[in-house]
Amino acid sequence: MRERVFGIETEYAVIYHPGRREKARPTKLEIYQLFESLLGRHLRSLPRAFSVLRSKPGRFLENGTSFHYEATSKDFEHGLVEMASPECRDPFTLLAYERAKDRLVETLCREVNQRLRVMGYSGEVRIGKNNVDSQGHTFGSHENYWVEDPLPLYRKLLLLPLWTGLWILSIPVFAWLLLVLLAILCAMFAVLLLPVTTALMAGLSSALARAHRRSALGLARAAAKMREWPRRLLASLQSRPGEATRRLAWIELPLRPLISLHSWMHNRFHFRRFHRHLTAFLVTRTLYAGAGSVVLDGGPPFRLAQRPPFLRSLARVFTSGENRPLYESRDVFFRPWSALGSRRRLHLLIGDANLCDWALVLRTGATALVLEAIETGAPVDWPVLVHPLRALRRLSADPELAARYRLKDGTEVSALEIQRRFLRAVRETLSPEPDPGSWRSQVIEMWEETLDLLERDPEALGDRIDWIAKRCLLRREIPDPADWETLGRRGPGILRGPASTADGDSRLRDLAFRALRADLRYHELGPRGGHRRLELRGEVRTLVERSQIDRALLRPPSDTRAHARGQAIREAHARSVSGGATWHRVRLGRFDWRWYRDPLDPGVSPPISGRTSSHSQR
Repeated sequence: MRERVFGIETEYAVIYHPGRREKARPTKLEIYQLFESLLGRHLRSLPRAFSVLRSKPGRFLENGTSFHYEATSKDFEHGLVEMASPECRDPFTLLAYERAKDRLVETLCREVNQRLRVMGYSGEVRIGKNNVDSQGHTFGSHENYWVEDPLPLYRKLLLLPLWTGLWILSIPVFAWLLLVLLAILCAMFAVLLLPVTTALMAGLSSALARAHRRSALGLARAAAKMREWPRRLLASLQSRPGEATRRLAWIELPLRPLISLHSWMHNRFHFRRFHRHLTAFLVTRTLYAGAGSVVLDGGPPFRLAQRPPFLRSLARVFTSGENRPLYESRDVFFRPWSALGSRRRLHLLIGDANLCDWALVLRTGATALVLEAIETGAPVDWPVLVHPLRALRRLSADPELAARYRLKDGTEVSALEIQRRFLRAVRETLSPEPDPGSWRSQVIEMWEETLDLLERDPEALGDRIDWIAKRCLLRREIPDPADWETLGRRGPGILRGPASTADGDSRLRDLAFRALRADLRYHELGPRGGHRRLELRGEVRTLVERSQIDRALLRPPSDTRAHARGQAIREAHARSVSGGATWHRVRLGRFDWRWYRDPLDPGVSPPISGRTSSHSQR
């Protein structure tokens, strides 16, 4: 059996609910800074090591996770809290760390609210673990899998001249970025020197006071103005931190055509067999991995998943504006030497954030099993969809699971039939069957049971699958099927049009907002959350013990490089030295670098001194 590591990056929505008549409210960046300042009460950490291309605020924690602020340059003050799980070898371990992440963010949220009250705010912060907000913004629950993707020799020979030529073309762009960075550093250095300059000017004006009074007065005024510059600059950065990032956003413009060229090249050489064989599985696993969504756009009012409307392409190196791909291959850009290697990170943007344990384990475990089957290279007739993105959106809008999808072999099949073909292929390819007690065997049993129940009695999965659990809650909120039919037909007009005084329209508008509130409330972390209420009533099935979450909150997995990284972070605190961390290296003090190149290796490699790469690997 092939071993791999996998993990999930979760972007948590930060919602500030203002108090009555409260005008001033903290920005999400200020809220994140409060979160980060309170982290030290719970876990030791190191700041993210500096990187020219991957610079964003955040910290790496001793339990192997990372804690970051995720925002675009245009909306820097209105970002998200992002936590990424450590490298895990099986979906049940990953589940424990996912629940530990949720608990940590929920605990920090309570402490942040206490701090905000001390600061004079009357509102409160709430945290949502979902993928779309009331304004239509989307955020991710991205999966990472370490996969075998070797290139045959002839393809390496084809790639090498293209790869070399493209990186030669990239040199002027990176030279531009370095030049801009140097200019910014010089400007910062000049600001730091202003007090010395103003002191010299003040001394010179005193010396000239008698002989050249007018010149002395001019120098004194100039020195007084210059003394104000650092204070004004600091005040501006503190009050409007996003303004600097917005003004500097033009710097990355030369990168855009370059990234398009890299996407064109890498899509023709890397991850090709996964794009070809895995895509139909990812599309149809929405059957059990979707988190459900209320969408009042004239179609079915309830959808299986939240992400499908926001995915516009199959594969890209980076997301570009609203063009989000199913597969993102940024590592081959940040780590160009990996283009000629055999193992690399497969980064998926298709997933919804799952609160049901069963759904999360099945989503990641079944994906890992299909990857393992594909990597064997066995001659399997994998299902290939003709229009995968179209099929994804159609499946999401088909809660009755009745639609059929055209494959490239000319047949039309249901999503359930596609999943059964993948399950059958996994069993045949990975035969003999995995050990009965192994995670692979458990996931295969869960997979088969889920498909059987989806075919016979989907409501029986209301304790295990998020979209079904959410639909049960919504039906309690609005029990009449006729109301749902009317919402689907008239919802857009009711929400977008002016408020009507007609009794029927007023009632329908109230129902629409109740449905949308219940949808969002399902994902709220805390005692008010819809999923949490189901959990407290014993209506959802849990697969992880509280003691496992307690351990995951404090300690990294013992069988991946997260263990070594966590040890190094604890050592930095024990030695009271500064440092920095990425996924594959930790710096203790100034020159003590610890490198962890193999994600499967939990051992601590010997310290390596010297210069380091500016690109992180995961």
